Amino acid sequence: MSTPSGEKQNWRQRLQNKYRLVIMHDKTFEVETSVKLSMLNLIVLGSTLLVVMGVLVYTVIAVTPLKNYVSGYSEVSTTRQLLENSEIADSLMREMEARDAYLDIITRTLKGELDTVVNKPDSAAIPQEQLNIDTISDIDRALRQQVEQEDLFNLTGADPRQTGKENFRALYFFPPVKGTVTSSFDPSQGHYGTDIVAKEGTPIKTCLDGTVVDSYWSVESGNVIVIQHSYGLISMYKHNSQVLRKAGSPVRAGDVIAIIGNTGELSSGPHLHFELWHNKVPIDAEELIIFN
Repeated sequence: MSTPSGEKQNWRQRLQNKYRLVIMHDKTFEVETSVKLSMLNLIVLGSTLLVVMGVLVYTVIAVTPLKNYVSGYSEVSTTRQLLENSEIADSLMREMEARDAYLDIITRTLKGELDTVVNKPDSAAIPQEQLNIDTISDIDRALRQQVEQEDLFNLTGADPRQTGKENFRALYFFPPVKGTVTSSFDPSQGHYGTDIVAKEGTPIKTCLDGTVVDSYWSVESGNVIVIQHSYGLISMYKHNSQVLRKAGSPVRAGDVIAIIGNTGELSSGPHLHFELWHNKVPIDAEELIIFN
């Protein structure tokens, strides 16, 4: 039983045994310096150096681009970032698809490619309130989705979507052109706009802030520009000699967007045919705008 204890004591003693590390000059054998050490000192010193070196290496890798070269180190953060980017991309894609579908429906409707009026007997006039086309589910669905996503400039705090057409008077509609009204709004005759005669070359201005959703040429209406405003409002400007804004361009109220003209088969002289729509229901612009 004494042997293991003696061996254990000898092992402990060996750790504490002192040794002297002497540095001598190679030629003169002069002692330059000496250090007294033990095995325990060497173990403690070596362990400390290893810990310090490990901390330094980890710090350098963690705070510098070197971590990108360490296999597996950045996999978690990279995967998380990829998932976030994928979610953002999917969300943007859905918004773009909804907007594209909405703009396509608006364009086709305003060009007359979609039947947006409920059929009525030929002998009866068409009341304005019966021109609502909310029964067309795909158009209504696209419009509602678009309008819900918009939160554009409301100058008065009134929400026309909830308070009705009468409260459009609370908004300031900039007159697109000053001139003489030659043909007023008359939906019973299929005339959904207002014709204003002005001098040739007169600039045409947008009535509200918004975004140009289409700019095109048609045989009947000539150069046409269509602008989407807040609260489901759309304004159309027809028979222009020149259109100055492209689709997708943002505009502010009073911005010049076209030049008055006499283009299209339905035009008999330089004038502006101006239409104002709310959720694809035509509105009498003379109730909201003073043209002369």
